[in-house]
Amino acid sequence: MSEAAKLHKSNENLCNGNPKITGKHERALQWLFKNIGETQIRAKTTPQHEAACWMFRDDQGWSVQRFAMATIYYATKGAGWDMNTDWVTQKHECSWYGVECNLFKTVTSLDLGYIAVDGLVPREIGLLTELRDLDLHGNDLQGVIPHKLMAGLKRLEYFRLHMNGLYGSIYKEITHMKNLKELYIFGNYIAGTIPKEMQKLKQLEVIDLYANQLEGTIPKELAKLPRLKYLDLHDNNLVGTMPKEICQKKLDMLVADCHGRNPEVECDCCNICCEGMPKMICIDQKTKKVVTYPF
Repeated sequence: MSEAAKLHKSNENLCNGNPKITGKHERALQWLFKNIGETQIRAKTTPQHEAACWMFRDDQGWSVQRFAMATIYYATKGAGWDMNTDWVTQKHECSWYGVECNLFKTVTSLDLGYIAVDGLVPREIGLLTELRDLDLHGNDLQGVIPHKLMAGLKRLEYFRLHMNGLYGSIYKEITHMKNLKELYIFGNYIAGTIPKEMQKLKQLEVIDLYANQLEGTIPKELAKLPRLKYLDLHDNNLVGTMPKEICQKKLDMLVADCHGRNPEVECDCCNICCEGMPKMICIDQKTKKVVTYPF
């Protein structure tokens, strides 16, 4: 048997014969091998494999968008979501729960907040290149925020991953999101430092990094964000002094761990100063009254 014939035979049973992979699938299969990875597609236990085989059985035909959506479902245990209406059915993905599309039936918004989404954040979300709004907050997601996700979502404006179990760092690849307006990743286990490269995100208005494990000092480069209005950094391991450049911006809301006898962050310009364990308290600097989150 020739090498070509052997290759065809191995592809033929990729999905255990359901469906049998034929010539009509070859173009899609080669795209998957090149862009997703042959190992990922061939391995029987990966969400990418499950999504590919579902696509090959699907009467709607192949598309990168539909594959990405199916991968999201399988990677985050979609069968167990509190709401998963029409997902991985023959209906167009624009009709699936939490999905909004434009006139060209391209996904622009994905709202799966607080519905028991579990597992890892799949990098295939980055294939949804027209996505403007991604909301996965209040779920049980673990792992890191994939580099390729951030690199692919160049049009994203609203990034909501708060209240999950994510760890890792805020990677420099976030600078690919040139249109980002609001960033919410509070209530996770994100560590490392705040990258000064975030100064390149000139559309950013809101940065909420509350309740993570960030460390180091607060970069003065954040003051170079011309639209920044809201910056919440409290309940982290940040130290030092709030940069005067940030104070001079007179933000609508600036929150840090600047309360107590030995505050972790010195800040004379914060609207709200908080203190960690054992008190766990936040004080409005104008009224001197205790306030609760959200402010």
